[in-house]
This record gives sequence, C-alpha cells and structure tokens, in this order.
Amino acid sequence: MEEQKPKSIKTIGLLVAIFSGFIIFSNGMGAVAWSVIGIENDLNNNETETDPIYFLFSHYLEMCLIMLLIGIAYLIGGIFIRKYKLWANRMISGLSILIFLIIWGLMIAMSISIGKQDGMEAFSYGAILNSFFWSTPIALLIWFLNKKKIKKHFA
Repeated sequence: MEEQKPKSIKTIGLLVAIFSGFIIFSNGMGAVAWSVIGIENDLNNNETETDPIYFLFSHYLEMCLIMLLIGIAYLIGGIFIRKYKLWANRMISGLSILIFLIIWGLMIAMSISIGKQDGMEAFSYGAILNSFFWSTPIALLIWFLNKKKIKKHFA
C-alpha cells in the first residue's frame, strides 16, 4: 500500500503560489508606476556611483522586471509543488535562497546608507529587523521543503 502524501505539501504549494502573486503584482505595478512617473530622470548620476540606495533607484525598473520573472517562476513552482514534482521543490528552494540573499543584501545596503546620515543611525537597525521579518518565512520554507520526511514524497 502506498504511503499517504502529507497535505502540508499542497498547502505550502498554495502559499508559494499566493506569495508569487504578491511578487508579480507588486513588482509589476512598481515597474508601471516607475515608467509612468519617470523618476529615473530626476536622479543625479554622480550620486548613483557611490551610494547603494541611488544605485538601486537608478536600476529600479530592471530590478522590478527581474523580480517579476522570479515571481512567475515561483508561481510555476508553487503549482507543481502541489503535484509533488521534485524539480519544483528544487526550483523553489533555489529561488528562495536567491530571495533570502536579495532581502539581506538590500537591507544591509539600506542600513549602511541610512547609518551614514546624521541622526538616522537608529533607523539602520529597523532595516535589519525588517530583514529578519521577511527572511524568516523564506528560511522556514527552505527548511521544510528539504526535510527528508517531506522530500521523499517528491518524484
């Protein structure tokens, strides 16, 4: 008799698909708003070379499009995790590691940038706390998908 597959895997697949919808919507709207408003024309090119925040703003549209592609891949992975596909598990794990690194990279850059401003040092800790808030569920997802007890159900 075949072992029953846990429903938690299907639930995680659904949550990943919902999360991907958030990524797709927010970055799609961000790219549209950025293009319509045209903020990139107001950036000073001298500052973009030295300050990480200005660098991020000068490449905002490209980052939105990259995150849009990651969101689409996340959606596909979430759908196929519900079908217990091993490649989807690996893809979601890899994308989750990438998102984890993006979160920490952005927040560290913001923390450094904010910390350089007079009287704003305390706010740099907020960026680090924000990193913990957003990266903890991602780390738990990676851990869950790669547990032996869970991974054995994927084919």
